Amino acid sequence: MADTFGKVMQAALEGKDASYIIERDDGFIRHTSGYNYIMPYEEWPEAEQKALQKIEGPLLDVGCGLARIGEYVKQNSIEYYGVDLSPLAVELCHKRGFENVHLMSADDIKLDRSDFKTVVLFGNNFGLMGTPEGVIRMLNGFHEFTANDAVVLAGSRDPADTDNELHLAYHAKNREEGKPIGQVRLRNVFQGEVDDWWYLLLCGEKLMSELAEKAGWYLEHTFVGQRYNVGILRKQ
Repeated sequence: MADTFGKVMQAALEGKDASYIIERDDGFIRHTSGYNYIMPYEEWPEAEQKALQKIEGPLLDVGCGLARIGEYVKQNSIEYYGVDLSPLAVELCHKRGFENVHLMSADDIKLDRSDFKTVVLFGNNFGLMGTPEGVIRMLNGFHEFTANDAVVLAGSRDPADTDNELHLAYHAKNREEGKPIGQVRLRNVFQGEVDDWWYLLLCGEKLMSELAEKAGWYLEHTFVGQRYNVGILRKQ
């Protein structure tokens, strides 16, 4: 699989053009930028800024990208770990001084510790396993390496918060197929390179709560932003 995510992040880090396209399987296209992976704390979504008030170390950043959260927690003397599926992103993190970043899938994390107090799933990473079953499997796995009082900071865009006819048509198709409305099939296009299709599950508050409870967590609070929320999950 082409590591387009990694190449986008590298371009952003080097100050080059890091604009790319996320294409949905119905032809909908969203233009975005790799700058999102390096933006300073002051530019983060308000929901993420508020959620970070809950953090304690050690902290695990799942789908860490270029460790933008690592830059923040480093200033607060919090022990930082990260995992990502992009080999290039992991390599770049090491070059930036984040040695505790590892190449791993979110549902198969094997680290030599079981005391993480905070797990971060910013961006839309709560749904990065792509299906309800995948999200539950991921959250179940978190029990193995987290403390009893651990929290998960779960970021996701609420798919129902839209009046775009293209999105509403996609929702209707998903309903007909028995899928959650926010289950999407995507691929990245960067400088003429196209990667494989991948899946993402966008969750509103209700679905996030339901999936968390099935995996032994509960939704304690939601920081609501502009079409993007961060839920605080605690162990049951």
